[in-house]
Amino acid sequence: MIRSRVWLAWGAAVLFGAQAATVARAEDIEKKFRFGVSLGAFLPKDSVHSASGNFRTLLDANGATFDFIQDPRNDASAISDFGVRSQNSIDFSVSYAFTPTWYIEGSAGYRRGNVGNVEVQAQFDRTPSSSTQPFQFRIFNLQAGTVQEIPIQLTTGIRFRPKANFNPYLCAGIGYSFNSFQSSNELDSLSLNMDRSVGGFAQLVGTVFNGESFSSPSSFSDLTGIQADIPDAPEFHVGGGFEVSFKKHWVVYFDARYMVYNGRFKIRINGGNELGISVPADTAKITQTGAFGPFGAVQVPTGGLIDGGSLVPAVNAPPGTDCAVTPTACEFTGPKDGIPDPGLYYVHAGDVRLDGFTLLAGVKFTF
Repeated sequence: MIRSRVWLAWGAAVLFGAQAATVARAEDIEKKFRFGVSLGAFLPKDSVHSASGNFRTLLDANGATFDFIQDPRNDASAISDFGVRSQNSIDFSVSYAFTPTWYIEGSAGYRRGNVGNVEVQAQFDRTPSSSTQPFQFRIFNLQAGTVQEIPIQLTTGIRFRPKANFNPYLCAGIGYSFNSFQSSNELDSLSLNMDRSVGGFAQLVGTVFNGESFSSPSSFSDLTGIQADIPDAPEFHVGGGFEVSFKKHWVVYFDARYMVYNGRFKIRINGGNELGISVPADTAKITQTGAFGPFGAVQVPTGGLIDGGSLVPAVNAPPGTDCAVTPTACEFTGPKDGIPDPGLYYVHAGDVRLDGFTLLAGVKFTF
């Protein structure tokens, strides 16, 4: 939706500029100050792709395909990426032109946007098995929260047609972004549930052809929750755009820039990038150390990280079965009850760069 609004702004600016250029005169800005305000969007470019659809091709000693190791998660989540989403943006600028073509500009802005998806997949205990589906992982994509950025920039630019009403320009500069992150209720709940849980690594054993399964954990330990970090960071940027005079002292302009930040937004889960160990999307010889892993999920034996439902008596359970007393006579098909549930878990997020494009449309006034 944000990208659509930005492209509409592009088109409106071009059409407005074409019309205004026929009736307005170019503004002389040499030795003068200009104030500008603009609205638009920041479009981050980096993301972390879900590993749920990964598989490793195993080669024998002669290099021929031997077998496969497939990530056991529900691969419907393979279209899901973790990252900072498009952000609404407002910018204010003050510039001074030393010559008709060369100017320097200082600007400050405000951006705000969502972060998603933190991918949680769970195979809950006592979930009914399927003859066609070896694993029963369910997907829970959580919104991580909201990122806020305040970029301060110093930019120099060159105007190519200072006496023309339609005036394109190029620019480059440096800056610094003051960043913050507000976690969502979903992420806070997941973090709290992790802090209250113990887990053990359940290694994925076997291959696609001989049947994959999870081994029982050899030990259990306390889990730790979510930690997020989005440091303040310097940046540099390059860009360009155009401005069109439409009234004395006033121009409308459109500005596009690409920014490179010396910083990353990071989410740590139990001290790492993910809970569980994903199968990589690669090729390995069976003679190589680590060709078969370790890959696998984390088993949470009591409590849990997500409320996925509840136990209800199985179809063939005796009348009056109490699932709290006889869970073996029950199956995990009931409604959510507000209580996190035990099972096998993966949680996936990671690190993303804050690089991206800004697309802005606004007006400037010459003093």
